[in-house]
Amino acid sequence: MFYFLSRTLLHRRCTVTGSTAAQKLSLLQKLPFSQFSPKPILAKVNQHSSVISYLINACGLSPKSALSASKKLHFETSDRPNLVLSFFKDHGLSRTQISKIIGRTPELLLYYPEKTLLPKFEFFYSKGISSSDLAALMYTCPRVIITGLESKIVPSFNCLEELLKSKDKAIAAIKHFPFILCHDIEGQVAILRDHGVPDPNIALFVRRWPHLSISNPDKFNQTVEVVIEMGINPLKSQFVIAIVAVKKIGKDIWERKVNLYKSWGCSEEQIIASFTKFPWCMIASENKISPAMDFFVNKMGWEANAVVERPILISLSLEKRILPRAPVLQFVLSKGWLEEKVSKVAWMFTCPEKRFVRKCLTWHKYEPQLLQMYRDKLDLCKVREGSI
Repeated sequence: MFYFLSRTLLHRRCTVTGSTAAQKLSLLQKLPFSQFSPKPILAKVNQHSSVISYLINACGLSPKSALSASKKLHFETSDRPNLVLSFFKDHGLSRTQISKIIGRTPELLLYYPEKTLLPKFEFFYSKGISSSDLAALMYTCPRVIITGLESKIVPSFNCLEELLKSKDKAIAAIKHFPFILCHDIEGQVAILRDHGVPDPNIALFVRRWPHLSISNPDKFNQTVEVVIEMGINPLKSQFVIAIVAVKKIGKDIWERKVNLYKSWGCSEEQIIASFTKFPWCMIASENKISPAMDFFVNKMGWEANAVVERPILISLSLEKRILPRAPVLQFVLSKGWLEEKVSKVAWMFTCPEKRFVRKCLTWHKYEPQLLQMYRDKLDLCKVREGSI
């Protein structure tokens, strides 16, 4: 009985299933054949291939770069891309420059040159940037071309010109770091001004470390607050250098350097005091800090705190400055011609070259070979440095 019912149910299920399949097949047969034609797919494939070919043949991209760039493009005809290429050529860009620009910003090929590109070129020309300089600028930083003129480029240029007090200096800053035009630097400038930093020091910061002036405004403000808490006077140039140090170093490296100074017996208070006096002592690499501390503590016999009280010593070149002068100073100290005060000797390490040679000439009266000793040692250190 159970076997009979199972066979009956199975037969009915197969009948229904077969009937449903037949109905679906009937419906499919009634649909237009074009809906299942491979022609649209083939058309897209061919269109994509033509874009790749255009990027290789007309723009000079490598097959690999063309394949990558083609993913950002879609055009049925080359009319507009041809206009863009002609525009660039008319404005003095070489094939190599155009190739790099298109490779990094392929969407430019879809721009309307007269509407989106020409106003930017005219703005730069109006500021005194030559066509060759503009071509070089865009070759270095193609993103400038796709950056908004009124929203970013104009405000950033005007801010630089006002801050640096010169259009030529603003142009020089842009050539050095074109990426600065792609960001709003007014926010960072305003933060520094709000904390009492004078414009000349802000100008120093923007000119020497432009990549730090385009950081996130909130994070930048946090860094400024940290430097304020350290007790550095915003009116002094050390303030912006301290910002550079904190931004560049990061928490982990900062702690490593603090521990390095501590390993020589320095307290955290002495390290912070040294940093506030001369922030470069923390910007210096660990490979620079260790040899300098080793020399002054173990070779000169100074206390570690005497070194960190004069943090400029850490920034001096061991090969070019410290090692050539050390034998001369040790000799005159042994003769009693120089007072054995750390302050006096430290100054002889830090003073300009002309001042040091002039002092050597004074000692030369007593020891004719002293000046030659210094020059020989200087030449030897230069040879060693060149062989590294």
